[in-house]
Amino acid sequence: MVWFFFALTAAFSIAARDVSIKTYKDLAPPEIAILELLWALPYFGLGFLLVETPPLDQTFYWTFILSIPINILAYVLYLYAIKLSPISLTVPFLAFTPVFMILTGFFILDETINIWGGMGISLIVLGGYVVHCKKKQANFLVPFVAFLHEKGSWFMLIVAILFAFAAVIGKKAMLHSSPLFFSYSFFLVFNITVLAGFLLVGKNDWRKIFRNTPRGMWLGSLFMIHISFHGLAISISTAVYMVAVKRSSILFSVLLSWLVLKEADISYRGLGTLLMFTGMLLITVFG
Repeated sequence: MVWFFFALTAAFSIAARDVSIKTYKDLAPPEIAILELLWALPYFGLGFLLVETPPLDQTFYWTFILSIPINILAYVLYLYAIKLSPISLTVPFLAFTPVFMILTGFFILDETINIWGGMGISLIVLGGYVVHCKKKQANFLVPFVAFLHEKGSWFMLIVAILFAFAAVIGKKAMLHSSPLFFSYSFFLVFNITVLAGFLLVGKNDWRKIFRNTPRGMWLGSLFMIHISFHGLAISISTAVYMVAVKRSSILFSVLLSWLVLKEADISYRGLGTLLMFTGMLLITVFG
C-alpha cells in the first residue's frame, strides 16, 4: 500500500499548488510560471543526475519530443484557468481527461469501453452541469449558459483534452525508459524550454519575480513533490489505480478552495465535483 500514500501525496501537492497560485493575486500567470519552473529546475537537475539512465530507443525520443509542446500548452492554459475563474469551477473539469482518453485510446490503441465506461461518462457530464448550478436559477439552461461564459472552465476543458494525449504519449515514453528517468529528464528539458521562451519573448518584471523568491521556492518544491511521488507510485503499482488515486486532487482542490478561499456555491460545486470524480473512477478502474 506504499504506492497509495505516494499517489495521495502527489494529489495533495497538486491541490496545495492550485490554491497557492490562486492566492497570488499580485502575480500574472507568466510570472507564476517563471517562479515555479525556475525554482523547480535544481530539483529536477539533481534528480536527473541521481537516477539511473536506462537503455533508450527511437520510440522514447519521438514520444519525448512530441510531449513537450503538448505539455507546454496544457501548462500555460492550466495557469490561466486557475487565475481567471474559481478553482471549484475549473479543476473539476480535469475529470474529463479519461473521457477524452477513451477517444485517444480508441484511435491510437484500438481500445473500446464497456457499460462502466458509459456510466462514468454520464456522471462526468452530469457533474459538469451541477458545478455550474446556483441556488437561485431560473431554469435548467442556466448552468449551460454559465459554462459558456466561464473562461476558466473552457480553458481547463482544453487542458483535459491535451492531458488525454499527453498521458498516452508519456506512458509510452515511460515504457521505453523508466518512470523516474522520464519524469526528471522530461521536466528538466520542459522547464528550460519554457523559461527560455519567456526570456526571448516575454516582458516580465524580474525584480518583482525575485522579490517573490519564497513563493517560487514553495511552488518549485510542490512541483518536485508532485512529479517525484507520481513517478515512484506508478513504478510500484498498477498505473490505472495510481492515476485514479492521484486524481483525488480535484476533491482536495475544491475542499481547500472552500476552506482557504471561501469560494461560493460550494454545495453545488462540491456535489458536481464528487459526481465527476466518481465517473472518472468508473472509467479509470472499470471502464
